Amino acid sequence: MISACSVVPEQAAKPAPVQEIKEVEVAPELVPDEVVHSDNAQPIATDFGLIFIDRDMSFTGTLPCKKCPGVNYHINLYQNGKFEARREFIDRNVVELIEGSWQLDERTLHFTTQRQQMPSFQFASNQHLVMLDVAGKPIVSADNMTLTRQATVQKIDSRLPLLGMYQLKGNEASFTDCQTGESHQIAMTQHHLPMMRSYQTNPVINGKSVVATMTARKSPDNNQALFVDKFDQFWPGATCPNQAAPGSAQGVVWRLNSVSQIGVPQKLNIRMMFADNKLYGFSGCNNFNASYEQKDNQLKVMPVVSTRKHCADANFYEQQFTRQLQLADRIEVNQSKLQLFKDNAIIMEFTAAVN
Repeated sequence: MISACSVVPEQAAKPAPVQEIKEVEVAPELVPDEVVHSDNAQPIATDFGLIFIDRDMSFTGTLPCKKCPGVNYHINLYQNGKFEARREFIDRNVVELIEGSWQLDERTLHFTTQRQQMPSFQFASNQHLVMLDVAGKPIVSADNMTLTRQATVQKIDSRLPLLGMYQLKGNEASFTDCQTGESHQIAMTQHHLPMMRSYQTNPVINGKSVVATMTARKSPDNNQALFVDKFDQFWPGATCPNQAAPGSAQGVVWRLNSVSQIGVPQKLNIRMMFADNKLYGFSGCNNFNASYEQKDNQLKVMPVVSTRKHCADANFYEQQFTRQLQLADRIEVNQSKLQLFKDNAIIMEFTAAVN
């Protein structure tokens, strides 16, 4: 009875099972990039199908060349649609300054020029340009085909090796480029003074138009003035060569290409000229001259007289050049090349210098 009257406590409710809460990774809200107006800011392209040239850029690098060690490129792209470029063929003594306009087709960069041709490039990223072939396709090669963007815009080196007709009247000097036919006034600078003195003190050329070789740059404001960077020498008796076919050995400045079947570095600028039974020029380190006799194609060069400088990188070629020059017994001009022979074997080969 007692047990029947007692109150039985209710059974405690079982706690609800704890549900495992899984962490859900929430994607951050996409916020448009802040536009930074700063010349030092570098835009980073995330979609390489959309490249914008919204500031001036410089790209540089060395690209392959079929018959030379390479081609040094420096291209400046300007946001106004213009471009400037310097293209230097290594060991050919050829430098080209090119300008014009650019067009961007998605990632492909095309250039429009008046004279020289420029290859097209493709933006591999906003930091690299890859050269394309004539069909506009990437070139499959183990060689480097890429130009790299510089951190800041680099000024184009406008210096050029030139060969042309120089004349001084009073204190006004003029120069006509043999390669382009362009005429320029030469600015009165400290580097021009040695050139003037050499001209004025030489009675053979004073007051006359004479071929000169030098390194110079054009005025940046396009007023046709030339600034002499380095005077090389005058070539009395020389004329501007017919670049297609000089025709005659006399009166042409010749640049040495090979001696004893050995290629000669073009940076040495070994050059010579035949004029009035005299042979003279620059042998890579020293100036030289010699007398010679020629009957038809038969040639005899007398002992060479030269200055006595020592140049470690040039003396081997200089010795080969002067030695073979005095051994030559025949001379021929074949198209644009001058060839010297010994016993019917070619011992030296030259091309007409245009700079």
